[in-house]
Amino acid sequence: MKLQLRRCKLSLHTKIYLFIIIVVLINMNPMRASADLLGYEIQDIYVEITDNVRETNEILDKAFKFTQISPYAVISNLQTKFPEQAKILHDVHLASITMSLIVATLLLMVDFFRKTVNFEWSSKWENVLIFLIKIIVIKQVVQNADVIMGYIYQGFNYINQQAIHASMEFLPFGTTETYTWTDEDGVMTKMVKKGWWDFWMDVGAGSTRTTYSYVISQDAVRMFYPNAQFPGKDLNTDPLPNPTTAVTFMPTMSMILLQPYFWIMKAIAYIVFVIATGRVFELCLYTIFAPLPLATFASDTTHDVAKSFIKNYIAVVLQVSMIVVMFIIYLAVNTTVQSAYPGMPVLKLVALISLGLGVVKSNAWSKKICGIG
Repeated sequence: MKLQLRRCKLSLHTKIYLFIIIVVLINMNPMRASADLLGYEIQDIYVEITDNVRETNEILDKAFKFTQISPYAVISNLQTKFPEQAKILHDVHLASITMSLIVATLLLMVDFFRKTVNFEWSSKWENVLIFLIKIIVIKQVVQNADVIMGYIYQGFNYINQQAIHASMEFLPFGTTETYTWTDEDGVMTKMVKKGWWDFWMDVGAGSTRTTYSYVISQDAVRMFYPNAQFPGKDLNTDPLPNPTTAVTFMPTMSMILLQPYFWIMKAIAYIVFVIATGRVFELCLYTIFAPLPLATFASDTTHDVAKSFIKNYIAVVLQVSMIVVMFIIYLAVNTTVQSAYPGMPVLKLVALISLGLGVVKSNAWSKKICGIG
């Protein structure tokens, strides 16, 4: 059985209807040089970039402000709002001090018996005096571990305070400019930009003139389009030129291609927020249980445990500065990539992904700087 394929022929009426629809769509669309068939223009891309960079900066600003909360302030707030839970925390801290004194005493005894075997060491009164002073110092260190860690926190947090400023922009944003465009009779533009309901309300009211405002950050736009130009604020007299060197530029396609950048930027911002929250947890735990590792200073054979603990504590404090520096380096790398490889926009995405990986590994890199791992 043979299947006969027949050519699908359009009737004359169908052809006429299609021709009328195409003509109407072309006439309804403003058909500016920068607009595509869906009515999106260059300024729409710039507004999209501005909004996403602003949202990312807001998330990062909240995250880094959260990192400035001291673990001692967290514990103090707990005593005010949750006294029962604060009492439990206080009891745990006192118990850790008690056990730390016991551990320090045992370590001192072992160290003393090990050294007294050496008659030359025990025969010198200076060594015995130093050992007695060591007992007093260890006792004070254990009992005032939270004070000692507080001074260490304040000292190294000074670096974070220099890295984070109240007006800091983690992604370039600067001041925004408002651009306007008056659409005289662009019906298709009204459909796309205002929605069907508002469009029909305008038609019912007999309105054919609409003014659109575009709030744009030039610094944010140039992070994606370094050659972008902004000749004037009235887009009717000074339309925005093509931001790229490509002859065919479709704003809608560019907006679609930019979405992965926006998703990754916001994902990195939320990762920073998660790291900031986890960092507060870690510093609070270190503060409460600090007497236990500091007690290992009592013995020459175990003092490396206390040194490692202090290094870890410093690394956690400095993690904030590490992340801030990564964002600054990212801006430099992104600019270098754009200037060196202007025809390869995918490299900008690679640089952004590298920033995200760096943020995730910031704790490990901070520990390496402090000589751990």
